[in-house]
Amino acid sequence: MTQTNPIVADLLRAFPQLANSQVWKNTADLDGQWLEFAKLVTGLYQQENYGGVQSAFDRLEEFLQYGSPEVRRWVTGFLQSLQDVTNWSSSNIDIFVRFLGTNARRIWETLEAIRSDLASCSILEAEILMWRVVHHKPDYNRDLRSLS
Repeated sequence: MTQTNPIVADLLRAFPQLANSQVWKNTADLDGQWLEFAKLVTGLYQQENYGGVQSAFDRLEEFLQYGSPEVRRWVTGFLQSLQDVTNWSSSNIDIFVRFLGTNARRIWETLEAIRSDLASCSILEAEILMWRVVHHKPDYNRDLRSLS
């Protein structure tokens, strides 16, 4: 996944503590990268390093604004992973909202809405549906044809 390499390189420059993990050397391990970065961000928050948290979200906002569709999918996957991590911890999921830029906030709120809609589903069913939403590759031509 060569399009993701700029994200990895940028994040490793900005957060050198990530370099110790093998997941950053394996560009195919997106779940591992998302989880490691989510742990880093939650750790920065718990250490009250709000400048570091803001820096992480500022970079993600840049990725969303200027990145390829693959890069934007990476950020969306990370935001989902961060929501998953914060749901399982004692932290409140909304603690990160104040750090989000416009694009990341839109994705965050969409993921929360989907998560809320899936609350009545089994955990497995909800995870499968969420995975499909995050990894769906839209066919814009088909979508435009359906509008006509």
